Amino acid sequence: MKLSEPYKRIIIETICFLYILLFVYAAISKLLDFENFRVQLGQSPLLSAFAGSIAWLVPIVELLISLLLVLKRWRLIGFFAAFSLMVMFTAYIYIILNYSSFVPCSCGGILEKLGWKEHLFFNFVFIMLAAAGILILRDGMPKTSLISKPAVLVSSISAAIFFSIGIVALLFMLSEDIMARENPFIRRFDQYAIKKIGETRLQNSSFYLAGVEHGKIYLGNHDAPLQIIVVDSAFKNKEHHTIQLDRDDFPFRSVEVNIQSPYFYVYDGMVPVIYKGKTADWKAAIIYNGNHFFTKAIVMDSTRIAFRGQQKNTGEHLMGTLHFGKSIVTKFSAAFLEKQIDGIFDTDGTLQYSKELRNLVYTYYYRNQYIVANDSLRVLYRGNTIDTTTQAKLNVVKVKLSGDTKLAAPPFMVNKTSAVYNNLLFVNSALKGRFENEEVWTQASVIDVYDMNKKEYLSSFYIYDSGKIKMKYFLVTESNLYVISGQILQRYSLGNSIKKAFKKK
Repeated sequence: MKLSEPYKRIIIETICFLYILLFVYAAISKLLDFENFRVQLGQSPLLSAFAGSIAWLVPIVELLISLLLVLKRWRLIGFFAAFSLMVMFTAYIYIILNYSSFVPCSCGGILEKLGWKEHLFFNFVFIMLAAAGILILRDGMPKTSLISKPAVLVSSISAAIFFSIGIVALLFMLSEDIMARENPFIRRFDQYAIKKIGETRLQNSSFYLAGVEHGKIYLGNHDAPLQIIVVDSAFKNKEHHTIQLDRDDFPFRSVEVNIQSPYFYVYDGMVPVIYKGKTADWKAAIIYNGNHFFTKAIVMDSTRIAFRGQQKNTGEHLMGTLHFGKSIVTKFSAAFLEKQIDGIFDTDGTLQYSKELRNLVYTYYYRNQYIVANDSLRVLYRGNTIDTTTQAKLNVVKVKLSGDTKLAAPPFMVNKTSAVYNNLLFVNSALKGRFENEEVWTQASVIDVYDMNKKEYLSSFYIYDSGKIKMKYFLVTESNLYVISGQILQRYSLGNSIKKAFKKK
């Protein structure tokens, strides 16, 4: 059935109106909330490296296409441009849904509230509208014009499709290459990484996470170091226990408890003594009382502990292990930590252990590096966090009278704390990346996720403050993330994107 000219004009005007409404509204929305739009593009796994330029280019192109559709002389070109742009948007969504490591937030005016699949269907409808507009306008062209020839029309539409998909695919490959090689410090936020399940209030803000085993959360207390609270994962039941030491006449200064069910360990590195006991009765006996002081320690298994000590002559940090067999075996590695300034402050950091990989993980506080080593202290590789701080920024001075080494100014913190489960390293970064919202940073802490097997950055997510108090401690298990912020203990479930990244046992 051939349409009459009046019907053709009505259809063309309607399609033009819908496209102009879509593009003008979307462009103005992006420009009015430009910073947020640029942040959303920066989080895209396809366009991260080009977020700054694309944030301007997209709304400008949308407005130019709208102008072409208003001017009747240029409408055919406008329809081809609209068709190509919608194919680009559709190709972008398809790659996001099928090839991206995670799905970011959608963006763009009218479509901001739509899910990605609904967004895909919406785009497909507008592609069909643009194609219809091209066909109707082409029918009204003189027979002498090139576009009136079927072969030219098919070639033009095919070229527009291949060009649009090719541009998106090229941007994806280039962005991935830039992100991997040039480190532009652009985070990729995964909106489905975690989901808050519940929270409970603690008596005070001196609690820390001593361990999580078999659905039980063990809380230590810096103010009452031998008191342990055991909370179930539903936050309904709390048990209070007091640790009994077989000897308690040491001048303790900073006691910590680490739970590795069915055992628990009590240690204070400033007093070189380590206790071990069972959670069945909470009685602990000394398993080490030597002369090796330490400032960090992590339990690897029931017979081995890794620690960070200091060299006697220089005070510089070095890593070591204690093995508790028939006799105590101590091993040190002076090459594990790399000195940049003083070997003390510049090598400070967090120490974690992956039981699944049997690897130690050390993350520096003041530079963008983490170290993965086996349980014999052999360094497997040195990875980098996504910020660009390769050199520690510290003002270290030595006091002449006492000989002590001190910081003359507040240090430039890069990585605050960390947690490890299986092959994933979770780092609480202290630095704001490019295209990130300043207001969000005042209300949340950011966690960056790294795959230690692939030696690459995966994604990031926010943990929002409890009231105005930021997260202080966090711990990750196979399916949950636990956080302490002040007096609030929170539980989050891990999303499929995180769970799928865990190495299968």
